[in-house]
Amino acid sequence: MIALYCRVSTREQTKEGYSIGEQQERLKNYCAAMNWKKYKLYVDGGYSGGNMERPALKNLISDIKKGLVEKVVVYKLDRLSRSQKDSLVLIEDVFLKNNVDFISMSENFDTSTAFGRAMVGILSVFAQLEREQIKERMIMGIEARAKEGKYCGSCSPVGYDYIDGELKINDFEALQVKEAFELTLEGLSPYKVADILNKKGYRTKFGIWSEYRVRWVVRSPLYIGRVKYSGEYFDGIHEPIVSEELFNDVQNYLEKRAAENAKCNYCAGKATTYLGGFLICAHCGGKYSKQLQLSKKADGTYLRYYYYICQSRSKKKKSQVKDPNCKNKNWNIEKLTNIIFDEIRKLSLDPNYFEEVREVSIQEDKKNILVAEIEKIDGQLSGIMDLYVFDNIPMKTLEEKTNALNEQRLKLEQELEGLQEQRLDKLSKEEAEEIFQNFDDIIKRADFQEIRSVLSALIEKIVLDGENIEIHWRF
Repeated sequence: MIALYCRVSTREQTKEGYSIGEQQERLKNYCAAMNWKKYKLYVDGGYSGGNMERPALKNLISDIKKGLVEKVVVYKLDRLSRSQKDSLVLIEDVFLKNNVDFISMSENFDTSTAFGRAMVGILSVFAQLEREQIKERMIMGIEARAKEGKYCGSCSPVGYDYIDGELKINDFEALQVKEAFELTLEGLSPYKVADILNKKGYRTKFGIWSEYRVRWVVRSPLYIGRVKYSGEYFDGIHEPIVSEELFNDVQNYLEKRAAENAKCNYCAGKATTYLGGFLICAHCGGKYSKQLQLSKKADGTYLRYYYYICQSRSKKKKSQVKDPNCKNKNWNIEKLTNIIFDEIRKLSLDPNYFEEVREVSIQEDKKNILVAEIEKIDGQLSGIMDLYVFDNIPMKTLEEKTNALNEQRLKLEQELEGLQEQRLDKLSKEEAEEIFQNFDDIIKRADFQEIRSVLSALIEKIVLDGENIEIHWRF
């Protein structure tokens, strides 16, 4: 079988004309010219070429490993990938390793020849160069906007709407922002502030208030008219929502509270490490916990090292032992924490990340379907009286129909409420982006509990399998 792979990101289809339809037509014509009758299309529409997280590409790789594919044909090399490393990995470690030839129609080469294999490496370099140039130009543009005082985020923050390239105050959300600052200054915790705002029926463009959102809002200089880029703040052209006096009073209070918390020992049962509670053993399913290990020095004193150890292996709590024979790797606490923090930073370093990752929300689709069905039932209910008046249908029949529709409507509403409750556990793209962009600031200024709160908002769990670390994000 011949595999025809097509890909386009939304931006490319708009600006460069690499439409999926155009690629498919040209590849099919190529197959006809080569007299290849048995082929299959693999299509990734709206996906970035900067990574390999693409469903059709994954299906293609799976079919290759099953021995179902003889050749892979693309319209152009950068349709396969814009990353030099990913291109070479796919061609050398997936295609050639499984005796599959790779053909780029536009560049007129294939890997069945020595010249074609050499050309793959050369063209991959240029694909990578193009991607780096795009990123460079984008970074320069964002920096210029920041220096002009223009907001550089990809979404409207709470309290503002993004209109014609500028932030404009959203009166209802601005009222909520002011109240969040005032309640914080009264000494209320972020959790309590969020609870009060939600009980008043306040909602933002992101939904209900969360502990994390309160923490971010009351720490952000955006609300006194500043914009941030690459760790620097610039005077913004947007209108402030709170006064500098109120903002500074809140910052002084938060710093004082953080200093006081730093002096306290956390009570038994609470996390004392950043990653405690997130770590899961891939071998036995047990949790990891902190454990002290001592190393004796020549002078008789001891060096103290803290490690994360699978509770099945440490056997400190019998109730937590899942497999007494588990030998999964122990992790130095500082080393593992730095690895996880670096993974979070990586997501903030790529300005294309949120533009290029396709947003697929099955829950949102389901929610829209449920809402439409409820509206349909409402229309049927309103039309029942017309049946009685104009069609002379017996009232008993109409009552039965009304009761059935109301019962169906109630079930749909309950299902809809369940979806909305589940969403509270998930971060939106915009919420995750805010954390990524401000992560280093959070680490520098925040207390232990605040950093834990941010990690809880980002991470569902971290699965450890020997040297392999798999982070399950909440977005």
